Amino acid sequence: MIRVSENIGAAPCDSLPPVGQLSDRQAAHYYRDRHQRAVQREQQWKERALAAEKIIVQLLVLLGWCVQQIGALKRQLAWLRKQVFGRKSEATQANGLAGAPEGAAEPNALAGSAEGFAQATQATPAAPAGGTAQPKRGRGQQRGGKGPKRRRRLNLPEQIIHHTLTEAERTCSCGKVRPELGLTEESEEIGWRVCLERRRHVRHRYGPTGCGCAQGRGIVTAPKPAKLIPKGLFAVDFWVQVLLKKFEFQQPLQRTVRELKAHGLQVSSGTLTGGLQKIKDLIQPLAGQFVLHSREGKYFQMDETRWPMFLYGLSQGKDRHKWWFWVVVTPEVTAFLLEPTRSGQVPRDFFPPGTEGIVNVDRYAGYFALLGPDWRIKLAYCWSHQRRDFVNLGEGSPCWAVWAGEWVGLINQLFATNRQRRKVWFKKGQTEPFKPLDQEVRRQVQQLKERLDRELASGRLAPEQEKILQSMRRHWQGLTVFVEDPKVPMDNNAAERALRALAVGRKNYYGSGSEWSGELACACFTLLATLRQHDLCPRRYFQEYLEACARHGGKAPKDLEEFLPWKWSAEKWATWRTQEHPP
Repeated sequence: MIRVSENIGAAPCDSLPPVGQLSDRQAAHYYRDRHQRAVQREQQWKERALAAEKIIVQLLVLLGWCVQQIGALKRQLAWLRKQVFGRKSEATQANGLAGAPEGAAEPNALAGSAEGFAQATQATPAAPAGGTAQPKRGRGQQRGGKGPKRRRRLNLPEQIIHHTLTEAERTCSCGKVRPELGLTEESEEIGWRVCLERRRHVRHRYGPTGCGCAQGRGIVTAPKPAKLIPKGLFAVDFWVQVLLKKFEFQQPLQRTVRELKAHGLQVSSGTLTGGLQKIKDLIQPLAGQFVLHSREGKYFQMDETRWPMFLYGLSQGKDRHKWWFWVVVTPEVTAFLLEPTRSGQVPRDFFPPGTEGIVNVDRYAGYFALLGPDWRIKLAYCWSHQRRDFVNLGEGSPCWAVWAGEWVGLINQLFATNRQRRKVWFKKGQTEPFKPLDQEVRRQVQQLKERLDRELASGRLAPEQEKILQSMRRHWQGLTVFVEDPKVPMDNNAAERALRALAVGRKNYYGSGSEWSGELACACFTLLATLRQHDLCPRRYFQEYLEACARHGGKAPKDLEEFLPWKWSAEKWATWRTQEHPP
């Protein structure tokens, strides 16, 4: 190795001896010695040259690694900037290059440009016949345009307020009074009144009838009103409001306490926490029926997200902060599972052995546990996650923006065609329009497969490009499950949307502070997500169920069938979609 301290300059040459001063023997020894020293110096220089070549090779390897790291950090920085400042939506318009076939983009015009991926994936408005481009239409109501017609909210309760003039205002200066014509002018406004009321229950008592019958003896008092919590201060509708604010609108409990104080009610957060802990035992049995029903069926969607649990002093290793909410979406139920782990043991425990069906998931390796011999389950991987790989690469590396944009365009075309195919397939009896759409979907899938194999076999891909395509090849069987079964969607967006409420709650109140609080959140999220899935009124549902619990002495009813939506009749479905209080 060459060191800085070494003297690598040329060694000074000894001066030749003067001719005739030495004998021939001495001269021979002298020149032999000079030759040996020259050979040694040559050997040293060769060794130093070889060491320098090794250092150069090492520096080139280090430089290549640094270039790769810089590229990876640039892509990561672009992704972080997008998460903080950019658009969260990955949707693209259908008439741009994103929906164009392969080769629509011009590589020479976009390669190396920072706007390359944006131009390759966004729509380009067509120029009119005159040659001048039309300005982009702004969002919202256009100036000078006709506004939308105001809707009348007939579902809200109506309060009629009459505005009249006093006799003094109707009296003219001459003393005559304006007569009433019987005509009116009407206008409408919507008010919002939030109030707390103190209800006094006065139970009347009745004396004996005096008839001598056993039934008419003694004093009879009107029965007590049903209480959700024995000797509790708050009524059922109060607790319904607290539950909805916490788990439907993701409002922290301390903010609810401040809101009650603003309305004149001074109550501590511990009082509300104690009541919620008792309500948890009432809601859990009902949510358990939803979870059990979610294990039935043939089609599922699954996803997971972290949920902080601030637990301390628990045994069995449960005092960890990062727990996980798993969601299972079926056509009838959306169920949540709160688990201290993200391992594949959770889906293995959820699906009983012998379960047969199709599960839409992302590419998380924990779901591979369902591919064992005890289950007959197919994993259908999400195309949105596969598409996101190309989107992130195009936004983070402008030199590959066109290549990534072409892949995004092909995937967008497949999404659009399959969406039309599913619409026709769900309309039973229309076999003729379905066949050409089905053939087009299969053709586009085959086109993607051929391009995937061709580019991987070319050997001209960068490591980042090859990594994406190798992942796509490994998951290709799961990515194409939807081709043979149109009922299977191309993504697991339903599960992603179900987790959105949890993400907002995690941001607003940071998770759960105890194990019972996490169980209550899991039960309420399950009920609310299922009601939201079927467009049912959550206020009516919780009001009716908690009133039934109150009628059973503050315990969950033994017969829960009347609160299971998948067992309802069509008439009951239509009734519970309204906002009115149930009869």
